[in-house]
Order: sequence, then structure tokens, then C-alpha cells
Amino acid sequence: MPSAAPSAAEALVEALIETQRQLAAGRRPVSATWLNHYSLGVAMETAPEAVRAADVCGVDGQLLRRLLSHPARTSADLVVPLLLQRDPTVRTVIAIGGAGDRGEALSRRLTEFAGRPVSVHSVDGFEGLPRGARLGALVRRVQPDLVLVGLGAGLQEEVLLEAAKAMTRGYALTCGGFLDQALSPRYYPVWAYPLRLNWLVRVAREPRRLWRRYSVDAWRAVARRQQWRAMMAGVAGLSRHADMCATGRGVAAGAYGAHTAALPPKSVESHHRTAV
Repeated sequence: MPSAAPSAAEALVEALIETQRQLAAGRRPVSATWLNHYSLGVAMETAPEAVRAADVCGVDGQLLRRLLSHPARTSADLVVPLLLQRDPTVRTVIAIGGAGDRGEALSRRLTEFAGRPVSVHSVDGFEGLPRGARLGALVRRVQPDLVLVGLGAGLQEEVLLEAAKAMTRGYALTCGGFLDQALSPRYYPVWAYPLRLNWLVRVAREPRRLWRRYSVDAWRAVARRQQWRAMMAGVAGLSRHADMCATGRGVAAGAYGAHTAALPPKSVESHHRTAV
């Protein structure tokens, strides 16, 4: 985990906090997802409606930022620790992703980030992943201040939308591999983020899973640059991300539409379950 967040991430956190307060008056949370040069293609192919439904769509990675000519790069692993530190109302979290019950370990780690007790209800991202009404019932029972969804691209956006529909306040965020990384405090060396080499650290740690993403998939992303720009032009959350990172201010509550109806769950085989 980085010791200091870039100014864009700090501004985004302040804007999310302000926006959450505004939207809570209408009994709904603020939702955000992040895409990188790999997950954008998968998510927009398998779950475009869910991506468009997110209030904020962040750009994670310098490559995608340049391909989209987007002004700011943030990521869940920068934003979540900052959000825990700066919003004292976040005390109960649902963390969806990974194998098994990691609630106690994640509670300890998120408590360290926040500097106050944080209770985490962990949901296995593989066995018996609740969807639709089952997920909604869980969210209403736990009443989380924050929902973190760390699943594969496309699937995590759909699950995020389903969870957000059952929330009346707080934050609903996708988080990719953050949950795994949070449980490995030394995952990133202190020099990785300042030098923008966190991607290289990930490849070195997980070569079998990630070598293709940062070679073949990266070149494919460059080739699809114009297609992706046109595809993302209709995603309002992308422009909100740019505005929030630039100003640190939330967007007027009236600019956000209500979350659309829950999407019908797709078969497990149609999604990647490995966190992006």
C-alpha cells in the first residue's frame, strides 16, 4: 500500500464524501467503479449497463489514462484507505470477493487504515456468491456504510449495482484486487507508486496471471484507442471522475439518476471471477 496518495485521489475522496452526504438525503449511496486497459474491454462487453449506472467511473492506470486522454488516474487501492481515514461514519463494511471467510483479517486491516474499529462482513466471491434478492437481503440486514466488491471485470460492476439498490446511504465501490493486497501489507514496495511502477511489481508477483495483460492486452488496448474513446463518451461517471479529481467537490445531487433496476444474474461461466 502506498504511504501517500496522489492529489487526484485525495480530491476524489473529498468529493465522494460530499456526494454521499447529498445522496443520503434521497436514501441512496454513491457508487464508483474503476477500469484499466484490460478490464474496460471486458466490462463494456459483458456489463455495459452496470458500468454506465455507476455514479463515478475512475481510470486506473497510466496507459488507459493516456489512451482516453483523461486528466486523472486514481484506483481503489488509493481511494479506499483514504476514505476510511477521512470519513468517520464508515464503521461497517461488506467485502465481497476472494475465497472463504476473511472477515476477521479484513476487519483488522481496515481498522488499521481507519484508526478506529471497523467491522467487516466477508462474502466469499466463489462459493455461493449471493445475487439479486439474496444479496439485497444481506445488505439490508448488515446495513453497511461501505460495500467493497472485488470480483472480475463486469461481474463486479453487476454485483455492485445489485448491492447499491439495497443501500440507503454510504458508499458502494468496486475494488479489484484491493482485498487481497490489503491482507499483504508489503505487496507494494514504498518506491512502487512514486515511480509509477506498481504494475511492474504486480507482474513480478503474479507473472502467470498478469504477463499477458501488460504485454499482449496492452498492445490491443492501444490498437482499440479510438473505439474505446467512442464507447466511453456515453459514460457519465467518467466525466464526473475528471470533475471530482480536479475540484474535490461533489456533483449536485440532482445530476445523479436513481440506480436502474437490478440486472438479471448471468451464469457464473460467463464472467471472470478473479479480481482485476
